[in-house]
Amino acid sequence: MLSQFMSFDKLIGTSLIKIIYWLGLLGVGLGTLAGIFGGLAAMGSSFFGGLGAIIVALIGAVVGVLFWRFICEMYLLLFRMADDLRDIKNAKTGMVS
Repeated sequence: MLSQFMSFDKLIGTSLIKIIYWLGLLGVGLGTLAGIFGGLAAMGSSFFGGLGAIIVALIGAVVGVLFWRFICEMYLLLFRMADDLRDIKNAKTGMVS
């Protein structure tokens, strides 16, 4: 296992992307909570302004999650393509991975 890690035979990017995805979701969630609490605080001076801020925070959360998922899937696609190309190369040369 250590030899695979040191020789870059197996990429760890797919595992790493999954961790980064969950950290990104945590960031989107914290940003949404900050927006909601900011909207609640703004309701003290302007009810509709605060309500608008809460709605924008919720819409931003949905867009943020979708965008973050798309970005992470693109990175996963790149890593899977590299794995598939390595398998094709090994199959042509007769090597077993």
